[in-house]
Amino acid sequence: MKTFFKQPLFHFILAGALIFIAYALTEKPAPEVQAGGKVITVDRTDLLNFMQFRAQAFQPELFREQLDNMSPEEIESLVDAFVREEAMHREAMAMGMDQGDYIIRQRLVQKVEFLLENMVNQALEPEAGEIEAFYEARKDDYQIDAVYTFTHIFFDGEERGWEQARADADELMANPQLTEIAFNDASAYGDRYPFLQNYVERTRDFVVNNFTEEFVTALDAFTLSNNTWRGPLESRYGFHLVLLREKSAPRFPPLEDILGRVADDWRYESVLKARREAEDQVIEGYTIDLNLE
Repeated sequence: MKTFFKQPLFHFILAGALIFIAYALTEKPAPEVQAGGKVITVDRTDLLNFMQFRAQAFQPELFREQLDNMSPEEIESLVDAFVREEAMHREAMAMGMDQGDYIIRQRLVQKVEFLLENMVNQALEPEAGEIEAFYEARKDDYQIDAVYTFTHIFFDGEERGWEQARADADELMANPQLTEIAFNDASAYGDRYPFLQNYVERTRDFVVNNFTEEFVTALDAFTLSNNTWRGPLESRYGFHLVLLREKSAPRFPPLEDILGRVADDWRYESVLKARREAEDQVIEGYTIDLNLE
């Protein structure tokens, strides 16, 4: 499929489509309309184009089916909406509101980009092994972070003074009765921490953000236990005695478990790349006359 976008036939079709789209988007009303004509002709093609632009989806078959299945009341409502928009557009054009308006210029460019992206997207399908290769090349993006479950007893460096906080943490750490403090009882000891008391299945980044990188590195060296406290560990707020109950190493999920997500990411990147290549091909058809003086 990638080779298709490089074929001259694709570029020819694309250039023709873009010329047609650009003409359709920028075409001025016929002279008799500019002179005061008030006839708004509405046909099936008008409604289909209106539906697609309004839904921001270039899917002709889908909208043909939707239009065919509409009730008379729904069609009447759709026609009313189209006529209202067309009338307001004609009045704006008659007053010259489109002249020199950068917002309108940007909207026209966005419409062409939108149609181009949808046309590319409709034809884009991965070749054999392409999703697998995409996943391997970006495997780090799909890594499941390490998680930790622990509680802690906090000694506030600001409230107690940094040296005293460390001394108090050392004292409790040396107390044989420390092993009797259960996971859910830690809040009865020490000071109130600015964040959580119990961390249950929290990711590494989350814990680092609440403590420090050095704190979590120390956690990685601890063995799991239901009654063995470790520490003191220093954070940016003070000192902590920690009871680490569970932890898991970072891991990469099998591709089959996240295939839909990876396929969506592949399609997103592929569409952007193909659209950019198509745009470049269109731009190559123009001669740039640069004069900065």
